[in-house]
Amino acid sequence: MMKPVRLWPAEAAKRLWTRLCLNRSSSAVILCLTLATSAIFKLSAFARESFIAAKFGISAVTDAYFGLQQFPTTLGTFMFGAFALAFTPAYAAARRRAGGVEWLPGLLFFGSMVGAALTALTLLGAPFLLHTLHIAGTRDVWSTLAILSFCFAPIIWIGIWTGICTAHGRNLRAMIVGGLPYLIMALTLFGLYAVGWLNNLSLPISLTTGFGLMGIWSVVCVLRSQPLPRHAGSLVLAWRVAEFRSFLRQLVASSIENGGFAGNQLLMLYFLAQAGTGILSANNFAMRIGMLGFSLLAQPLAQLMLARLCSAEEKERPRLFRRWILAILVMVLLCALAILVLRVPVIRVVYMRGKFQAAELNTVASLLRAWIGYFVVMSVNAGVARYLFLRHQGRLYVRRQLSAYMAANLLRLVIMGATDAPWIIWCSVATEASALLLNLHTCVAGATPREIAPALTTSSEAP
Repeated sequence: MMKPVRLWPAEAAKRLWTRLCLNRSSSAVILCLTLATSAIFKLSAFARESFIAAKFGISAVTDAYFGLQQFPTTLGTFMFGAFALAFTPAYAAARRRAGGVEWLPGLLFFGSMVGAALTALTLLGAPFLLHTLHIAGTRDVWSTLAILSFCFAPIIWIGIWTGICTAHGRNLRAMIVGGLPYLIMALTLFGLYAVGWLNNLSLPISLTTGFGLMGIWSVVCVLRSQPLPRHAGSLVLAWRVAEFRSFLRQLVASSIENGGFAGNQLLMLYFLAQAGTGILSANNFAMRIGMLGFSLLAQPLAQLMLARLCSAEEKERPRLFRRWILAILVMVLLCALAILVLRVPVIRVVYMRGKFQAAELNTVASLLRAWIGYFVVMSVNAGVARYLFLRHQGRLYVRRQLSAYMAANLLRLVIMGATDAPWIIWCSVATEASALLLNLHTCVAGATPREIAPALTTSSEAP
């Protein structure tokens, strides 16, 4: 009789984790863990914001911090959005074909150079940035900007490592890596307060600490995941690899769509501002409630779907996509229905204090219905976009989205002044839903990955 093998607690926990991540019957467990992880990080962000409001209030210090932190957070939005949309499937495809990704060290090198360049540009352009944001150039403000400028390279490293984790099917690990910087920020702030060191520079120090620690850990993990090139020159010449050039084309496409989305949001605000005083504030309140489910539910689900698709065989991907997109649609519709039914009580609980009375409640409630519709469209579109980029059809997706943004704003020009403010949002719901239907048809009835691959190889090798 064989003696049972004793495992150290760490090894036993690692084996249990591997079984949970790889066993298909544990999908429900992984899904629950993913959503719970997302909720934990959202709660930590809420606790951090509440602490800042309580200890710093609304002042020149918080104005400077929240204004200047937009630069690193904008890069973070890009890395976890447009970059991940192109990088994750490109990495997964290269690893599946060759067993390794020869252009990864080059990408890490170029990413680090971009991060260093952004830091230098921020420091050199500090007078212009402060003048543009109408922030007084006090000593604390200059120090805040200098401290925040060192976040760029770590954010890029974190974005690359989370993309690798997702490509390996380790979506939960990717979420933890992406969320831990914000938890570290909160713990750093609480720690500085506990030891009596809380001051005006605590806010940028906490943010840089969060991204810096996780960035260093991420770059170490990236280097360990891939053999280093023998010659330093191969880092610079990564662009000569056909797969890397194909990834760059996908990245350009996703970046263009990201820019189009941002422009569409700004134009939406412009048209809403024409509807009267207070509409922009009411829209902000409605959007925060209506789109909360997108970050808590839809994005984690879409990311988990991408992780499953990247680790699946090509012939299994269409079936998996149909199953996942149906699950996302059902869960999003249930969430949207709950918000729709409970919209008035929720608005009362969250906002109905002081000068916020019945008239403001009705305005927010009317806008909230439109944002609920937009939440449904964006949530399903998040899954569809990832699948199309995985199939190397990102440029098709981008063209349709840009057309939808243009059509929405043309509709707003036609109806401006003739309808109520919610219709400004419904224009986007209608046009983006039309693009979504076309994209869904392409996903379900379009070319298969086997039909796309030869065309991709031919185009990538073309001079």
